[in-house]
Amino acid sequence: MSTPKPELITLDNGLRIVTEPMPGAPSAVITLRFTFGAKDDPMDRLGIARIAEDVSFKGTPSMDARAIFDAFDSLGVRRGSSTTVEYTQFQAQIRPTHYEKTLELYHTIISTASFPDSEIDVSKQLTLEELKRLEDNPIQQAMYLTFKAALGDPMGRIPLGEPETLALIGASDVRSYWTEYCDPSRLIVAVAGGLDQEQIISGITETFGGWSSANRGDSDSHIVTVADQAVHHEKASEQEHIGIVFGSIPRTHEMYYVAQVAVAILSGSGSSRLFTEVREKRGLAYSVSAFYRARQSGGMVALYAGTTADRAQETLDVCRAEMARLAEDVTGDELERSKTILKGSLFTSGDLPEGRASSLAEDVFLQGDGRSLDDIATGIDSVTLDQIPAYLETFPPMPQTLVTLGPKPLA
Repeated sequence: MSTPKPELITLDNGLRIVTEPMPGAPSAVITLRFTFGAKDDPMDRLGIARIAEDVSFKGTPSMDARAIFDAFDSLGVRRGSSTTVEYTQFQAQIRPTHYEKTLELYHTIISTASFPDSEIDVSKQLTLEELKRLEDNPIQQAMYLTFKAALGDPMGRIPLGEPETLALIGASDVRSYWTEYCDPSRLIVAVAGGLDQEQIISGITETFGGWSSANRGDSDSHIVTVADQAVHHEKASEQEHIGIVFGSIPRTHEMYYVAQVAVAILSGSGSSRLFTEVREKRGLAYSVSAFYRARQSGGMVALYAGTTADRAQETLDVCRAEMARLAEDVTGDELERSKTILKGSLFTSGDLPEGRASSLAEDVFLQGDGRSLDDIATGIDSVTLDQIPAYLETFPPMPQTLVTLGPKPLA
């Protein structure tokens, strides 16, 4: 049975709606993605998008934080939010019967957030604590440092900001930032689950359609470029954390699915090349993986390996050898196995309302329209063996940023 084709509608105020009804599903998910994030933070107020995301739900002229929490709880809403370099996102998993009331609640909060001074202070303190906790999570710390070194400013920013810039953020700064960037023309609403198309569209139109826009449109996108450099961060530890980033293709490129299959061959399962050669055969690393990341104006592949200091150089050498070998000798069995793994993930978890709403928001954000599950599966199936070396010839793993976190630098 074929999967439905997502529908995309743009309201008069610029708000974009992408939908995938799932008749009979017991839940629905609403994803609200604003196209601003840490890249839009003023240089002397890094972290302000993250603070705004956190505190936006802590007060309006008619509700304090407790009243807002109670309102969501009374509807049984499971909600979350996040800030990345390129976007700020809110998500709600709901029972379909509470759809309209949930939309009304989100609209009220987003459009009238008051950002109480006391809540700003609390959020700043909690964010500082999160930054400190990175010291206890060296894997996350290493990857933050790797993206920062690879992409520079603003695309390599840590959304949490920096201690010295967080200290300068005041409530009036946050209010001004929210007024500047929170606009319906910068909002994508993705809905998937047990609602029909008419109900989805009418609910959003009636709730958000009257929100006037300053016609700001999406905030500026930035071309992804990767620095050719090696950076070492000293850390007293018996472990060495290795991060690598190199450029890849954007979502809209005709070889996008080739890149996905290539990365899956490198690091998609227990039979992947990195896991087999680095961990299973040589026992070099307790953790090794590679993954693709898309941005609005480009893409990249990142690799992480965690090992001991005395085996770190060999670990790096083997990882680089496997990245180079990918262009030389991929077999038909590897190709088909990686396709099966990608489609297995797609149809066992990616087909749920939460996965579909997030994916649809990502699709519209990156390429301007939504993809069905069948579209994605067809793209995966279309990849041929000869396309793997052709992709790597066009997008080789160089230039490359290497970041190490541990007792000694590597080359």
